Amino acid sequence: MTIDRTYPIFTVRWLAVHGLVVPTVSFLGSISAMQFIQRCTVLNEGKK
Repeated sequence: MTIDRTYPIFTVRWLAVHGLVVPTVSFLGSISAMQFIQRCTVLNEGKK
């Protein structure tokens, strides 16, 4: 005897995981972007 249950899309676990993942990914992306910009400016200054 099986009972079909429909679970809500937004659960407490979903909100907790995405609440941590979204800022972490944006933080890592901003750090990598800053490193890329810093390398580009160093390379361009060396060519002068």
